[in-house]
Amino acid sequence: MFHGGKSPPSSMPTRLLASTRRFRQSLFTFTHHARSLKTVAEAVAPISIEDFRRDAFQVQRPLLIRPSSKPSTLSPSPSQQNDANTQTNTPASPTILPALTKWFNTSPTSGKASLTPYLDNFRSTVLPYELSFPNSAQVLGFMSWLQRSSSSSPTASSDSHPDSNPDSDSQSRLALAYLLKNYITQHSSSSSSEFLILDLPLHLLLLAHHYNTSLSSSSQTPPNPPLTNLYIAQAPLSHLPSPLQSDLPTPLLVSHAGRGDIYSSSIWLGLQPTYTPWHRDPNPNLFCQLCGTKVLRLMAPKRGEALFRGVMASLAVAAGSGKIRGEEMMKGKQRRALEGAVWGGDGEGVDDMMYEVTVQAGDMLFMPLGWWHSVKSVGEEGGINGSVNWWFR
Repeated sequence: MFHGGKSPPSSMPTRLLASTRRFRQSLFTFTHHARSLKTVAEAVAPISIEDFRRDAFQVQRPLLIRPSSKPSTLSPSPSQQNDANTQTNTPASPTILPALTKWFNTSPTSGKASLTPYLDNFRSTVLPYELSFPNSAQVLGFMSWLQRSSSSSPTASSDSHPDSNPDSDSQSRLALAYLLKNYITQHSSSSSSEFLILDLPLHLLLLAHHYNTSLSSSSQTPPNPPLTNLYIAQAPLSHLPSPLQSDLPTPLLVSHAGRGDIYSSSIWLGLQPTYTPWHRDPNPNLFCQLCGTKVLRLMAPKRGEALFRGVMASLAVAAGSGKIRGEEMMKGKQRRALEGAVWGGDGEGVDDMMYEVTVQAGDMLFMPLGWWHSVKSVGEEGGINGSVNWWFR
């Protein structure tokens, strides 16, 4: 993740791994190896704004930008603010978003990622959640654990801040169990019983992550299944407390490649598997992976819209514009049909103009205006996965 600060001289060449005539070659590893899927051009940071404009932004071509070093080997720059006087034809300094190292830890032995105690300082921040299959055994097990753990010793919970009040922590767990149960009960007999949208504190995800961690270290046989499909989805950065916003400063590519207009920006943070259905954005999108791995499938505007409208026609459903990540796409027949058309068969039967790209922590993916895409997490069920993106012009 690379952004602001003083830049090296403009004479430094961008280390593109693929020239224009080599875009069709496979440049990086994929989760799926279907022969029909196309590849995305790849570059190694730092990439100059001028080269980014020429090779991606102006020609409306997707581009994957890999960091030159793993996030764990880098440290945040002391100066994390954009320099308005930076020359736009020079590469950005090789710094990383502070959130990569402040929000997440990665075990050097197991490779598993975890949330840091730092985030507990912001546990009361209310954020939009998505929860799939709310009546599952996993969700019921988690709610039961919340109620039980509220009466246990707070010192047994590694997710608690050292200065937190034990009584307050216990009350918070009970309150979250009550609110979660209420949400589920109110929608249990409706069409929303397969998928819920919740507005609850960050503490819910912190506790859910702690719950899953405790299960993985339990000797119980058979082990209880971890909580999955809990996702802070499209939470505006502007709704975060100031310190968390400072951990996600706007990349120079966003602020300088176009007019400098930022339409919106969001965080995506949850327990695997996570999923975003087939849709398009109304503005160019810089998608940055913070933790874990995700796979994206993409298609150019006209071809992607044809796929979308074809699926909707097969369901006898009005197609709409596909510009909104609609709730109806996350459940029932629409989800199953769209997911099958985009992801089914590891590429067998998928449109031969479909692209696929895998992003890992530290990677940035540019998606041009109007490109259709769907996103899935990859990895252990219940593991943590996080991303941030900026829509800009």
